[in-house]
Amino acid sequence: MLGILILEIHLPFVRSLKEKRKYISVLRAISKDFSAAFSELDHQDEWQIATVAFVVVGNNGGVLDSVLERIIDRVDEEFEILGIKKSIEPISFDII
Repeated sequence: MLGILILEIHLPFVRSLKEKRKYISVLRAISKDFSAAFSELDHQDEWQIATVAFVVVGNNGGVLDSVLERIIDRVDEEFEILGIKKSIEPISFDII
């Protein structure tokens, strides 16, 4: 299964793209704490907003949901979250 978390984050205190990169690095570090893949998806050229994704893989939807909720809690401690999209998708692979 695949757990996907997309967050739109408001960064009202950021005054440049260089400064924004520092905060993106904080988000990337949070992803490492949860063994999640991380990517900035949108608003790369805007200073005060970021859309980012965290992706986790596992075999139990309940565990994935718990991990995604803990990621939300950690990000919420640091930043103002404007929007949340969360999904857990069953993914099947044919092993040859």
